[in-house]
Amino acid sequence: MFAVLLPVKEFRRSKQRLATWLPLVEREALAQAMFEDVWAMRQSSFVRDRLFVVSSEPYVIERCRKDSVPCQIEADQHSHSDSVTEATRWAMSHGVTSLLSIPIDTPAVTADEISVLAELGDRYSVVVVPSADGTGTNALLRTPPDAIAPQFGPGSCALHLQQAKAKGLSHSVYPVESLAADIDTPEDAEHFLSLDHACRTTTLLRQWLDRRQEIRRGVAVCS
Repeated sequence: MFAVLLPVKEFRRSKQRLATWLPLVEREALAQAMFEDVWAMRQSSFVRDRLFVVSSEPYVIERCRKDSVPCQIEADQHSHSDSVTEATRWAMSHGVTSLLSIPIDTPAVTADEISVLAELGDRYSVVVVPSADGTGTNALLRTPPDAIAPQFGPGSCALHLQQAKAKGLSHSVYPVESLAADIDTPEDAEHFLSLDHACRTTTLLRQWLDRRQEIRRGVAVCS
């Protein structure tokens, strides 16, 4: 069975790299908006019964309970790689044979793109969706789910491919524009807005950007 794994940090601990641009309350709101946008994939019948979540965020845990989505509750917040590693074993215990891990900071992703990636699992043991700069990993498909160990972060694209090659596993790098459009920096946010993707995240970012521009104009007039 193919499944999508969604690791979700506590909202208050998300988007730390945006701290110089957004205060905590806005970073929490952004994390929630991105979660809701990715969660909207459940409207697709293909994704609805194939979604697994690992999180320690109370809002997410309650949302999973209400929507009957399997959720592994983390007692302590782990690194992204550790969370995916533990959740991989859990998903396999539920009969998952092919697992796609995606982050919540890719709110433009669509169910159709997930379906295309799922089909790649029939051809490759490891599929890496690279970050915008080509060095990181924004999504990882493994068939079986424990084919390689997840190692997210800088340089992870090469690390995942090295593991696959060392084990003699079929592998592919498959760029997906929506999954490359993660939001970790102010520049990422501006790039995401340029995609003009209709979602909660876009609305929120535009509101904040417009407000900041108005403030800057006001300061310029006063000076």
